Amino acid sequence: MIQTSNINEPKHKIYTYSFTTKGDSIDSFSKILDNKSQAITKDKRPCEYFRNADSTGAISYGRATFMCDKENNRLLLGDCSDEKNCLRIKLSGGGSLVVNRDNLDELVQSISMFSAKDQGLIMRAIQQDKIAQKARDYQKTDSLMDELPS
Repeated sequence: MIQTSNINEPKHKIYTYSFTTKGDSIDSFSKILDNKSQAITKDKRPCEYFRNADSTGAISYGRATFMCDKENNRLLLGDCSDEKNCLRIKLSGGGSLVVNRDNLDELVQSISMFSAKDQGLIMRAIQQDKIAQKARDYQKTDSLMDELPS
């Protein structure tokens, strides 16, 4: 005999969980996510290239002179006071490399100072930055064309 009374009942129950709790909204989720991502990108391991610095904290290699910023755990090339004109690259051994876009040629000429993994990260970051710059230039040109009278 076939029993037909339970045919329409689901075999598995589906449980859902809402991230909203007591007046909090999805904004709290984004805050938590931002805090987690900042914690991940802030690498507490000291930059492995700091050991190559002289007593002033400078590393001269080829045409480039890198400055060690031990407080922020980063290696600087060029004038990095304006972060908008700089490229930030997380290094594989810890810390990060901050390069002014005007000094990219010096970076490429001194790239043999870095490990093979860091060389790949640097070249990938430069390539992605060039693509982003072209997109920004195209967007500026497009917006200027829209402003022209017909």
